[in-house]
Amino acid sequence: MGRFAIIAVITLLFSLSIVGYNMNRRATSAVKNYTDYYSETRAEDVASSAVEIYIRKLNQDPTIRGTFTIDPLLQGNATVNIDTIAGAYDSLAGQSLDTLMMTSTGVFNDDSDVIMNKLYPVPLQIPPPLGAVSISAGKSATIEIGGNATTSGIDTNVINGTYAPDSVAGVAINSLTPSSDISVNDNVFGKGGLVPDTVRVSGSPNYTAFANAMIRLAKVYSGQTFSSGTLGNDASPQITYFTGDTHITGPVTGSGILIVDGSLNISGKFTFHGLVIVYGTTMISTSSTLFTQEGSSAIYGGVVVAGENTTYSQRGNSLVRYSKAAIENVQDKTVGKYLIMDWWQ
Repeated sequence: MGRFAIIAVITLLFSLSIVGYNMNRRATSAVKNYTDYYSETRAEDVASSAVEIYIRKLNQDPTIRGTFTIDPLLQGNATVNIDTIAGAYDSLAGQSLDTLMMTSTGVFNDDSDVIMNKLYPVPLQIPPPLGAVSISAGKSATIEIGGNATTSGIDTNVINGTYAPDSVAGVAINSLTPSSDISVNDNVFGKGGLVPDTVRVSGSPNYTAFANAMIRLAKVYSGQTFSSGTLGNDASPQITYFTGDTHITGPVTGSGILIVDGSLNISGKFTFHGLVIVYGTTMISTSSTLFTQEGSSAIYGGVVVAGENTTYSQRGNSLVRYSKAAIENVQDKTVGKYLIMDWWQ
């Protein structure tokens, strides 16, 4: 009897040890499965976060290409590669723009995850100016166009030198501006031919908000005297941002969008194709040495002055002429942002 009891106890203990072993193995397996799942998920999170980071970087600087490392990122690390894969034809822009492939590899512990994105470029959208010169003032606007200065809203295709019958106002002032002091010569042209005075318009775009949005894409200069140089060209337009009062003494050429947060005083030969935006303290003035009547020195595109109290002064032989083609050239050749077309994981 005693022997059978001992055998029974041993059998029971063996059975319990088997059960305990199996339970421990299952628990260990469950912990490992959970740990593996957590590690794999974190690797995926790292890769996804890196994609978001570099989408933002691309929207700040659309020209970045190459391989980049982020370490640490969510207690792991990531490698991001950005390559040009093709020129995507944009029917509105009428040209091919770079389509990109972004590959993001996230690593957490011993696990990794790869995300591939095809990114489509969205061309810049520029608010159309309502005049060769557009004024948007919260309180008061002072406008002076004198001497032999010419301000024309008759559309000029500066790219091929043709003229178009469709036009905008020579000078357009926001109808919401409560107070205006206006003095212009007979060389202000726009819709319908000669316009002896400025034209008040409603629905003026928010150029200040647009300028603020463009700063992320701009080449930045502090307010200064700019005596020579190039601010982009028609083949490769540039967004330029001057912080503070700026004096252009020339000779300076450029193409793109010129933004000045402060006052702009142009007293030298300045040739520019695109949109000039002056806001903030807001004064734009031109002196007799700025332009020649033949248009060898001129702003083709549009000038926008926006702020609480604005002053626009154009004198001498200066020329400001609206050019839809100049503005569209800048718009079509500048990527505003990238959007995700496809996502593989």
